[in-house]
Amino acid sequence: MPTVKDVAEHARVSVATVSRTLSGYPHVSQAARERVLKAVEELHYRPDQVARSLRRRRSNLIGLVVSTIENVFFTELARAAEQSAREFGYNLILCNTDENPQQEATYLGILDQQLVAGVILAPAPGNAGHLKPFIESGLPIVLVNRRLDHVSCISITSDDEEAAFQCTRHLIALGQRRIAAVTGLADVFTTNERLAGYRRALEEANIPFDPALVVSGLASLKGGYEAAGQLMQRVDPPDAIFAFNNVMTQGVIIALQEAGIRWPDQMDVAGFGAFEHAHLYRPPLTLVRQPTREMGRKAVEMLLQQMENGPSENGDWPQIVLHNQLILGDLQFAQRDG
Repeated sequence: MPTVKDVAEHARVSVATVSRTLSGYPHVSQAARERVLKAVEELHYRPDQVARSLRRRRSNLIGLVVSTIENVFFTELARAAEQSAREFGYNLILCNTDENPQQEATYLGILDQQLVAGVILAPAPGNAGHLKPFIESGLPIVLVNRRLDHVSCISITSDDEEAAFQCTRHLIALGQRRIAAVTGLADVFTTNERLAGYRRALEEANIPFDPALVVSGLASLKGGYEAAGQLMQRVDPPDAIFAFNNVMTQGVIIALQEAGIRWPDQMDVAGFGAFEHAHLYRPPLTLVRQPTREMGRKAVEMLLQQMENGPSENGDWPQIVLHNQLILGDLQFAQRDG
């Protein structure tokens, strides 16, 4: 039986345009509307299938469960997801777990009781065993930012390993050799991927990996601040610090400023994740810009497709990987001030 995706491909439009056309959404061009209606007729896509989809979704609510709303990454992701969901006639419910698996399980239970259409989840650390009953019950779930290899779900992540490799490689190209890594929570997907990229760049440059230069910042501003302080107190301090998220990067900068250490002359700084007003720093920072808004929009799209098509028959869900972008601080400085 044809699906909304089939209609979209036949009409050469997006799934969103098909859904807007079928629901009477006004902001669809006449040409696109005509192609969609023609595709519906040619493929024999019938209203009973739309009704089936509506019954499955149970309500017009989508749950977004994030690990920490303090991180601007999740703030921007939530905004993009909310805007996309609203275009399809859905409302977003935002829940913040503070990286607590028990709180995550509680919120999932509450959302399920509220008959949400589905859940977009940035999973907390742990084995995520509490997800199993929700998945088995047929609740559509899309994972964002972190992937759980032992959980059968659609996931949308970014190429963190490659981005960390390129960022560390850039610091090495600038002449840095003792590059510290301020990591986030241990044994989570993003930390593991970024640490792997960092280590790959060191190996490529024949720089020995020094475990003493890897310090956990607990993914917070205070954590980044304390990690930088710990690194600066070493007898052999690093000549560069690579922080694994944007709030830790800001913590590192505050610690350097308080110590009177100038970057990049005395100690270079790079960070994973752009943040508000980062462009005002002088000299500019080297940052990895994440596809935050694209991830939020894509998560809604994939959730709607899962609601339309139902569960995967073989448990083989798509694992989507988006691209990060390396923003070079020294290049920005040359472009802005040169």
